Amino acid sequence: MKTINRSLEGLRGVAALLVMLLHMGLLSRFSGVIRNGYLAVDLFFVLSGFVIFSAYGDRLKTGRDIRRFVARRIGRLWPLHIVTAILFYLIGGLPLMLALKGMYVPTAGEALSIATLTQGFNLFDHSIGNPGAWSTSDEFYVYLLFAGICLIARSRTQMAFAFASAAVFGLATAIYVDAASCTHNPPCMDLYISFGWARCLAGFFVGALVALFRNHLQSLSAPCVQFAMAVATPVFIASTSALPLAAFGAPFVFALLIASLISDRGPLAALLQTRPTQYLGKVSYSLYLGHSLCVLPLAGWLLYGKSGIAYQLTGGVAFLCASFSVTHLLHRYVEIPFRDRVYAWADSRANHHMPPSAPSCAEDRSSRTGASAR
Repeated sequence: MKTINRSLEGLRGVAALLVMLLHMGLLSRFSGVIRNGYLAVDLFFVLSGFVIFSAYGDRLKTGRDIRRFVARRIGRLWPLHIVTAILFYLIGGLPLMLALKGMYVPTAGEALSIATLTQGFNLFDHSIGNPGAWSTSDEFYVYLLFAGICLIARSRTQMAFAFASAAVFGLATAIYVDAASCTHNPPCMDLYISFGWARCLAGFFVGALVALFRNHLQSLSAPCVQFAMAVATPVFIASTSALPLAAFGAPFVFALLIASLISDRGPLAALLQTRPTQYLGKVSYSLYLGHSLCVLPLAGWLLYGKSGIAYQLTGGVAFLCASFSVTHLLHRYVEIPFRDRVYAWADSRANHHMPPSAPSCAEDRSSRTGASAR
């Protein structure tokens, strides 16, 4: 039986926290790691590729397997995605409603895009819905590509070739559309509503390759490697301010970091298994989407305050309290119940058509293979 990799769950929580601190704004001027925290999204992608392959890579062999996989992915992503999108418009439009000047609502096309998880496909020249949801949308369709590859590939060699091709295509696309401009107008790799899917493609399939060859990477989980990656990763993130093009190497740096944690043992693994990081990992999806709801109401405090450091620090504390409160509520009353209901429905449908002796698919929530998949 596969064991739970708690260190990867903690790593996901750290990534979500870094994104939240980036959007808080106050600390970016003091910390290159936080200033370049947008790269934590690439860490999410690599983690998801590793976890999803570990949970499903050998299980997607029939159309029934694919349907179950897709149903579970929808149950994992869509309920929280749609609820936070609705809340974003309600919160953003509250001043208009209070002033009786109308409502802040998406157009029909924007609403359809949000509902179908396509707002990350460069369909609009502006962000729509929850600003962070573009990555959720892109990742869902990368899941479908992953499932198709697993269904069609006849050998692990074919699978590795397909994964590598997808990763190279994604990274090459990101470099092609961004490298020339970002050297003069950094940061690099900070693609979202236009070509964010290229980042997702590169990161996810690099992570899937790490999972595919995990048995050959066990030596990377040595304590000395973990220590080196614990130092090198934040140094790398901070250094992209001075070396913008280095950001295109993020999927590979994060792949090495994840590979160093495969055994779930060692000094860095122990740090990521502490209660605070485990809590952050457990609520990471709700934290990632939920904190965005608190940025707009507190923007005057966080980003544009002109009343001194005390004023902005008060805003920062308010933002943290509001973000974690919203996260708790979303996780408890939206993410968990809807996910579990859809999972149960998908499993019951699969079991209805499955012989009693057939093994069930490995769980990917707080997974028995790694961190929970967004």
